[in-house]
Amino acid sequence: MSEKLTTQTRPPKDFLCSITSQIFFEPVTLETGQTYERKAIQEWLERGNVTCPITLQPLSASILPKTNYVLKRLISSWKEQYPDLAQEFSYSETPRDSFRSSTKEIHLASTLDKTSDISCDKSIDDYLNYRKKRFMRAAVFTSPTSVISQAAVEAIINNLKPYGSCLSTSDSLQECEAAVLAIARLWKESKADPGVQSFLSNPTIVNGFVEILSASLSREVLRTSIYILSELVFADEGVGNTLTSVDSDFDCLAALLKNGLSEADVLIYQLTPAFAQLSAHDLVSSLVLTILNKSEDLDDIQFVMEPRDAAIALLEQILMGGDECSRSLSALSVISTNGIPALVKCLDRLEGRRSIVSILLCCMQAEKGCRSLIANRIELSPVLELFHAGNDSVRGICVDFLSELVQLHRRKFCNQILQIIKDEGAFSTMHTFLVYLQMAPAKQQPAIAALLLQLDLLVEPREMSMYREEAIDILIETLRRKEFSDSKMMALDALISLSGRLTSSGKSYTKAWLLKIAGFDQPYNALMKAEQLRKEDNDLMETMEEEEKPASSWERRVAFVLCNHENGSIFKALEECLKSDSLEMARSCLVLATWLTYMLSTLPHTGVKDAARKSLLDEFINVLQSSKNLEEKILVTLAMKTFVSDPSALEALGVYAKCIYRTLRKLKRNSLVVRDIMEALMNLPSVDATQLWSCSEMVELDSSANGEVLSLLHLNGRLLSSHSDGTIKVWDVGKRLPRLVQEVREHTKAITCLYVPSSGDKLYSGSFDKTIRVWSIKPEEIHCIQVHDVKEAVYDLTANSKVACYISHGTGVKVYNWSGTPKHINFNKYVKCLAMTGDKLYCGCSSYSIQEVDLCNYTTNTFYSGTRKLLGKQVIHSLHVHKDLLFAGGSSVDAIAGKVFSLSTKAVIGSFPTGFDIQRIAVNSDFIYTATKCGLIEVWVKEKVIKAASIKMAGGGHAKTTSLTSDMNELMLFAASSDGRIQVWALD
Repeated sequence: MSEKLTTQTRPPKDFLCSITSQIFFEPVTLETGQTYERKAIQEWLERGNVTCPITLQPLSASILPKTNYVLKRLISSWKEQYPDLAQEFSYSETPRDSFRSSTKEIHLASTLDKTSDISCDKSIDDYLNYRKKRFMRAAVFTSPTSVISQAAVEAIINNLKPYGSCLSTSDSLQECEAAVLAIARLWKESKADPGVQSFLSNPTIVNGFVEILSASLSREVLRTSIYILSELVFADEGVGNTLTSVDSDFDCLAALLKNGLSEADVLIYQLTPAFAQLSAHDLVSSLVLTILNKSEDLDDIQFVMEPRDAAIALLEQILMGGDECSRSLSALSVISTNGIPALVKCLDRLEGRRSIVSILLCCMQAEKGCRSLIANRIELSPVLELFHAGNDSVRGICVDFLSELVQLHRRKFCNQILQIIKDEGAFSTMHTFLVYLQMAPAKQQPAIAALLLQLDLLVEPREMSMYREEAIDILIETLRRKEFSDSKMMALDALISLSGRLTSSGKSYTKAWLLKIAGFDQPYNALMKAEQLRKEDNDLMETMEEEEKPASSWERRVAFVLCNHENGSIFKALEECLKSDSLEMARSCLVLATWLTYMLSTLPHTGVKDAARKSLLDEFINVLQSSKNLEEKILVTLAMKTFVSDPSALEALGVYAKCIYRTLRKLKRNSLVVRDIMEALMNLPSVDATQLWSCSEMVELDSSANGEVLSLLHLNGRLLSSHSDGTIKVWDVGKRLPRLVQEVREHTKAITCLYVPSSGDKLYSGSFDKTIRVWSIKPEEIHCIQVHDVKEAVYDLTANSKVACYISHGTGVKVYNWSGTPKHINFNKYVKCLAMTGDKLYCGCSSYSIQEVDLCNYTTNTFYSGTRKLLGKQVIHSLHVHKDLLFAGGSSVDAIAGKVFSLSTKAVIGSFPTGFDIQRIAVNSDFIYTATKCGLIEVWVKEKVIKAASIKMAGGGHAKTTSLTSDMNELMLFAASSDGRIQVWALD
């Protein structure tokens, strides 16, 4: 503080009224440039004067201008520093003897210049100052010629006595109502004389007014009663104490407000009710109605404040009080009663502007969808003016308001709002934000930094920008702080919102969008469906498609500057956040880290991918292994996919191959990118693929009572087994222990084969009873819907909705079109197994060959012809199609028992080097399982066709392996044997 201020003995001259020589309470600056106390200059004009007291220049208007709030804020700040001096020069209730003869002209510019050493940090708008001082006792300023004589006052009081007595004692409502109007007339005549005020402040008279409020139906009387009570409370807080001493008085005022008497909110506000009182009466809709409607004029009644201003203040108190739930409900009530347009319109008035911004902010926080409504209607210059003139608290509200406002789902519209913020006002908004950012409290920094960064990114990022550098520095610094967890969460939320992916209801769908990219569509689809139902229109998806291009452009722009700032320093900050003990913080950080890491794959290579990998890979692995949340694991796989494309990062990932492989396998059905990661790991020279497979024996199911198990099939958590006695069993294998849920016997002889096409809609079964049956598949059971008599035993079968292809006696294969005699495709070879894909049928035959049948024209050709040996019978026992590959297993010839073919090129791309004949084959995405007669199952790495392991079925090899299958999730392996047993393994 300067020495000049510490030695002051008088207030600054510009703080004193030239009429009263006392410190301004409500300064008004006339068109002549002179500033006077409102009550003093009002009396001057009421005397009939039409000139300025000092300059004697004619005044063009008799209506006084608004309060000089800038000067009032400066005076308020000065008073807090010099309370004793302020008290000495404050107004007394005794008027001055005469006007001072001269004064100095006061202009805003000169005032600011002369008081530049006075701190303005605590300056607030007049409305808040007015409320904070709780209606200070009114000071009456009069000139000597306007003083009401003692005799006149006594006469007025004598005239008031019968009316006061009437209010206190009369049982006639009509008389009491007339008394109220008479009292109001005499009050105005007294010009609020203290003696008259003291007489009317008698508790019995005050209670009489309250009784009128509870009994009268006259709007004029009710408003007049409110007016008088308001004037009395304004002059004497004791009257307010009288009114608040009885709860029913407040209940009466609340009822009047709810019944449409808007002026009642002025008196309610003056009584400074607690939040509990306001919330108990559910006044939100009534207050909004007051703001919506223009105040009525009744004679010359002028309340101490406009009902609209009181309504705004009370509404803010309700919205800012209570817990989060009550605030949200109150804000939703404001929205539902159409209060937002009226509030936005009131922003052009200085009074209550801060409260309006605060209320609108609450509404946006409670219902994100109202951002667009506000953005479409608001003029932003009043908000920016409020920011420039306010203290830290007011500025924080303005920043939060603008930060919420620019989170719009339409990128083009959002950029337009940002451009208005950037260009609006007499000062550079970006420079003002930058200065404030450097001194703002920690909890306000993330919002202002994010806002400043968005303003900077309205144009393509330049090489250097002090705004961008400072904003990103603040955000990263906030993430690194060990304390201030609230600020760190704000920074994370601000960074996530920068992606710009928001729904029309204002919800961020960045996480859902990332999951969708990874192949997990459910959260995204559910969110979009909810949005469509909410909007009740069909243009949502079209709108999102239109916005995708500008949204993607913006997203890349934001990601580029964040990732490349100081060589990827943000990733180190995210690493620390991922280690947080706060689950909420770690989850938000994971979404942000995944988004930025994924975006690296879409941005030009700038060398920061290595920094991201060094900081985040270990944390991603930790989440993958320890989290029980499916969505978190899928997010991690999307981030890890970015590293797969970088050789050095892939090598680092390969170190974890063995410990994460099992988890990745479980995620394959939920995440498309997992397959790419696993394939990359499998092909790494440093990774021993044979070590990635393991299993544990779960259970053995005994169905020997039904004879041999001839076929196994897994479908949607169910295992189907067919038996030699004509039985089909359905097992629930969705949980750890399989459970028999259905057993049907509609075939009369052994069921040799079960088949479900890729469509998964029907089940086909073939039997020695010379029939093919078609079954409907339901979650709880299978049900036979068709029986086709093909006149010969069926040994193996494959089918679709058009045809059934099966093996019977003799050479070749039979093709049945479901409505006629089976067509025999004869190629003079005995067929042992079948596989079908599209319109092609593949037949594994004796003489170790594979025939290909075109089902469109029933032509055949040799797909593969094996080496023929003089001794022994070489046979293809099993065929399996998986994607574009055909797996064939059969007799071991020269220690090779099968091959893998590319269907598109017919080339051999792998072989099974084993001395055991292969009887059955099962394939999943990563491994191939081959079963032999002696109960040995060998496991092969699919990508390289190298042996990884072998497992032995129970029974010591005495029983023949008759069928082999894996579940769709590739977590279980099932094998059946000729002794009627089914063995189950969990694949690790």
